[in-house]
Amino acid sequence: MRNTVVVSVLVVMGLGVSACGEDPPTPPPPNFCPERPAAQEPVPGQAPLLVRARPLPQAWLARRNLATMTAFARAQDPGEPGVESRAWWASPCLMGTPGLQVATPRVAVADDGRAVTVWTEKDGLDERLWFSEYVPQTGWTPAETVGLSREFPEDALRVRQPQVVADTQGRSLAVWLQSEGSGAAQLWYSRHAPGEGWSKPDRVLSRSLGDATYLEVSRDAAGTVTAVWTQFDGDTLSENVWVTRGSPETGFEDARRIDTPVPGFSLEPQVSVSGDGHAVVGWYRFDEMEGIGMAWFSRWTPAEGWSAAERTSPDGVDSFYAEPLAGPGGAVLALWSELGGVNVELWARPFVPGTGWGEAQRVEEALGSSGAAQASQEQGGRAMVVWPRARASFTRLSAQSYDFATYGFRERRDVDAQPLTLGHAKDPQVVSLSRNQALVVWSHELEGGHRVATSRYTASQGWGRALLLDTAPSAQSGFPRLSVSPTGVGVATWLHGGEVPGLGVSVFQ
Repeated sequence: MRNTVVVSVLVVMGLGVSACGEDPPTPPPPNFCPERPAAQEPVPGQAPLLVRARPLPQAWLARRNLATMTAFARAQDPGEPGVESRAWWASPCLMGTPGLQVATPRVAVADDGRAVTVWTEKDGLDERLWFSEYVPQTGWTPAETVGLSREFPEDALRVRQPQVVADTQGRSLAVWLQSEGSGAAQLWYSRHAPGEGWSKPDRVLSRSLGDATYLEVSRDAAGTVTAVWTQFDGDTLSENVWVTRGSPETGFEDARRIDTPVPGFSLEPQVSVSGDGHAVVGWYRFDEMEGIGMAWFSRWTPAEGWSAAERTSPDGVDSFYAEPLAGPGGAVLALWSELGGVNVELWARPFVPGTGWGEAQRVEEALGSSGAAQASQEQGGRAMVVWPRARASFTRLSAQSYDFATYGFRERRDVDAQPLTLGHAKDPQVVSLSRNQALVVWSHELEGGHRVATSRYTASQGWGRALLLDTAPSAQSGFPRLSVSPTGVGVATWLHGGEVPGLGVSVFQ
């Protein structure tokens, strides 16, 4: 957990506005930034919050992490495309309680441009859920805590991994993991409406099925929420993937396990939802029988529900960082990282409705510092896939558009990192603004620090010049996240470890 967090919010008012360039951030309007709470010191002498120790295969995890950090460097490619364009960002506002640990920011933007950001703060005893609302032309509201339901007020409270999604009416839904004392972490939710605030929190599941450890949430255009999480089973000492679908208005379905019953540990499940409501979940599982990681996927369709877990990676090869991409009509693109002969490689495999899984193809032979690809949600049957790519002495981002009409990739184009020609790009996050436009953010190691950069893609011009979103030269920023509303409003968030602690926000103008 890092001591500071910066969140940057990009508002793209129309697809003709560029979202990349080299202009510095500009001051926000008066009264745009709220006052911060008074500084606090963490509660002294308290026992640390409960963090369950899971018997994960540490030797395999260390081998995987080492492999992604030592990818073979390939020669630099000539003729990298890029375009000149401009962007103006407001200087960051600072939120969060000074002196406390702030973490895991998430932002959702509604069609009307309103946004809600949520994050957690730990005071040494409790870890609570905070929020702020963004109102266009007005700015951010003062940070407040979300009122939580407590069964054991005397025990330590822990809130982790909050997720937030928005609907077309400007309402938001937050889902998070919550535990008290030595109790198991459970899924909770609350709804936020402009002018009304948050509803009374309630459990997603009527009864606890175990100790939830990792959570991801997505929402489709019809308002249905898909929640996927891992859950530790103390009886079998395994970590398994569970899902539920529904909404606060209609209720949530009974949770079900979707991964393979083979003993092992399923890690970091990701969920993708297509424009027409089809869903796919991907995860990687350390199989105790095989002694290696493998990439698995499960598909959801309205007619058949969840498919049985399907392994896409080959026998006998360490595979991890599974990334799902849901397409129209139940089509799927499965992506994963694979430990090749000398490098960490990126592989992809399509699923065609009525035909099944196609042949796997190698997309990249030299993944860079983070070793993971990321795909945008499809727009009009097309999506963007980005990944780090090792070069002679640095790592840059590469990208390819994937077309579900042909079940194939279009021409690869490198993200133009000017003026960030040195250093290492990692942890990319990409969204599609339309069928032919995309936006990416990533963490860029630069002059001893880590800065968060962004670039915008158009099919006619390629990737524009990179722009740094954080303004502190000594920043230690990383783990950026990026989301987009149905109307093209983009939102970037990242963890920031610079000299000024707290939560920062910056709005694109």
